[in-house]
Amino acid sequence: MNYEIELKAHVYDTKNVTACLNKIGTFLGHTQKSDDYYHFEMPCGKIAPDGRSFLSARIRHEKITKDKQISNSFLFTYKKKEILKNQDGTQIEVNDENESEISDAKALRTFFSDLGATIDLHKEKSVDGWNVDIEGECAHAELCQVPPLGYFLEIEIIKNQNDEETVKKMKNIIMKIFEICGIKKEDIESRYYRDMLKSL
Repeated sequence: MNYEIELKAHVYDTKNVTACLNKIGTFLGHTQKSDDYYHFEMPCGKIAPDGRSFLSARIRHEKITKDKQISNSFLFTYKKKEILKNQDGTQIEVNDENESEISDAKALRTFFSDLGATIDLHKEKSVDGWNVDIEGECAHAELCQVPPLGYFLEIEIIKNQNDEETVKKMKNIIMKIFEICGIKKEDIESRYYRDMLKSL
C-alpha cells in the first residue's frame, strides 16, 4: 500500500521557486490538469471512512507537454485523506491513494451519472513538475497555479508505510525543500483545495 506524504504552501515569487527547483531537481514538463470530483451519497445510516456522509472520487484529464511533445491521459482516483499534526503544530497530509489510468473517461462518467453521483467541484491546475533526490528520498515537487486561488508549491513523497517516525522524517525533508525554495513556514496551507474553493 502506498501513502502520499504531502505538504503545500502558497508561492508569491514563482521565478525564484522555479530557479531553485531547476537547480536541485529534474524538470518533468508542464501538465494541465482538469479535475471533476464526484460525490456518492452513502446509504442511510452508513458513514464514509473519513466520517462524511458521502464518498468522493475524481476523474482527471491530463494534458502533458514536454520537449514540445503533447500527450493526453485520464486518471480515476479514490483517496482516503488524513491530516496529521506534528508536535510543533505543523499539519501534514497523508493520503491512501488508489489510482488507475483509463483510456477514456466517457464510460465511467456515464456509469457515475447512472449511479446518481453528481459533480461537486471542478478544478483546474496548471503545473510544472520536478523530481528532487534528497537525503536518499525522491520527492515530487509541483509548482501549481490553481485559479482563482493563486500559486502553490506541492511536495509529496510516496512511502509504503505511514508510521509516526516515517511521516516525521518525510515532513522534515519536505520542509528542507521549502527552505531551499524560500518558502516560509507561515506560507504552508493545510486546507484542501476543495475546501478553499468552496469557501470563496
